[in-house]
Amino acid sequence: MRGTGTSYGAATIVNAMPSGFGGAIGVWLKAVAEVEITEDPAVEAVAADQEVEDLSLISESFKAVTCRYGLGCGARITVRSEIPPARGMKSSSAVSNAVVLATLDALGIDCGAMEAVQMGVQASMRAGVTATGAFDDSCASLFGGVFLTDNAGMKVLRSWDAEELTALFLVPEERRYSGKVDSELLRSYARVSLMAFNEAIEGRIWQAMLINGMAMAHVFGFDAGPILEAVREGAVSAGLCGKGPAICAVTRPEYEGGILDCWRGRGCKTIRTKIRGCAVCGVDELGR
Repeated sequence: MRGTGTSYGAATIVNAMPSGFGGAIGVWLKAVAEVEITEDPAVEAVAADQEVEDLSLISESFKAVTCRYGLGCGARITVRSEIPPARGMKSSSAVSNAVVLATLDALGIDCGAMEAVQMGVQASMRAGVTATGAFDDSCASLFGGVFLTDNAGMKVLRSWDAEELTALFLVPEERRYSGKVDSELLRSYARVSLMAFNEAIEGRIWQAMLINGMAMAHVFGFDAGPILEAVREGAVSAGLCGKGPAICAVTRPEYEGGILDCWRGRGCKTIRTKIRGCAVCGVDELGR
């Protein structure tokens, strides 16, 4: 039995680590998982096109499904992803979602999309790749659009479609892992984070992204210069992706060149993609 699953990256609107409340917006960077069910209970995981230090998220995502349904099978799993890992671009959420969907497909199990997200979140926590469960990231990764969530309660507070603007990512070589951040330091910035979240919940997501981005750049010790440069050159907004080090600028096409020119001298890779519209338009359609 074989199955495939696809999910996508996202950009941070509000980092949920300080307060437990977060927001993310989907982008068109893809992760695809292929699952082949085996009688041997072992799980063989391969990241086909990226150097990944720890493959436990892949196996935990598979096990989240088999444990939920009381199955004792194993699998050979291959993941291919366009999302650079450990840069804050929601690679873990995309991979866990894709593996869960591929496993469900291989086993012929039909479950609700939100249940699939919840299994992926649980797998991410067991694999130690997230400090909050990343429910906001996982929702934006699977559904697209804007998702504002209570991560601790795994509740969607608001969600809506998004205009397909350009998303530019500045991607340094450095990697940072969410499971290894200083949680106590982050919690000391909860008030600032909630200020950004309140902007987002009122619909002012680009203001929220900028407030969060500047604050989190300071917390994590990154240069905020690329954020300010992007806004100066006409970006709708810009901010730090998760715990970094990648930065995302959201812009209209006519301002792309100026932003990229500013970033070019920083010696980092850049990725151009689009904001991904939402497959579901509101909380009611998610069964919440």
